[in-house]
Amino acid sequence: MRKYIPSAITAGNLVCGFAAIQIGDFYWSPILLVCSFIFDGLDGLVARALGVTSEFGKQMDSLADVVSFGVAPAYLYFLLAPDDSWHCKVVPAVIVIAGTIRLAKFNISPSRVYFQGLPIPANALFYIGIIFALENNSDFFNEFFNNKVYYLLTPFVMSAMMLSFGFRMISIKSMTKHWKDNVFHYIVAIVSVIIAIIYKYESIVYIVVAYILISIIHTIVSKYLEKVAKLL
Repeated sequence: MRKYIPSAITAGNLVCGFAAIQIGDFYWSPILLVCSFIFDGLDGLVARALGVTSEFGKQMDSLADVVSFGVAPAYLYFLLAPDDSWHCKVVPAVIVIAGTIRLAKFNISPSRVYFQGLPIPANALFYIGIIFALENNSDFFNEFFNNKVYYLLTPFVMSAMMLSFGFRMISIKSMTKHWKDNVFHYIVAIVSVIIAIIYKYESIVYIVVAYILISIIHTIVSKYLEKVAKLL
């Protein structure tokens, strides 16, 4: 029976994502999506701990992620639309399309110690952060997303980050016992703590943005060092 345990946890991810869509509430839906994050992190850990990793589990995990971190955030973002124009109704679909492509690419790519492009859970966290900030009466985010142009552009910018497979987004998997190998991980952690202290309710969005920017710098530095090493 133990081989079914990780899939049952993945099902918890899927159920929470679906419930977030069903409820469509700016308080409970983000909480349910946070539960999806927890299930998403646990299923892989449990599968490896029990020695029951499988291709089936990998595919099921991705399908659950499409719902919880693709469709659910896109629907909640749709509910934020500043008006009823067809532009505002259609643009959230970009989140789902880009997220699905991102997961398909992940499934057929060899395992790496970094993410190719922005992971779909991090992208979902960005939108959860927006809703969290708005629910806590953030003046900046209220003004930002009442502007139709910003509302329409945001999904395209974030989706482009998911599909920027050339960027090496920082992952815990690349951490080693040598502190020099973990410098960018430490920077992400320190910057995140500082942002959380300063911006509080608005911090989630800024942390995701900081993660993207630091990862881009990390990509440039890593590729430069690789070229230098080849020349030597």
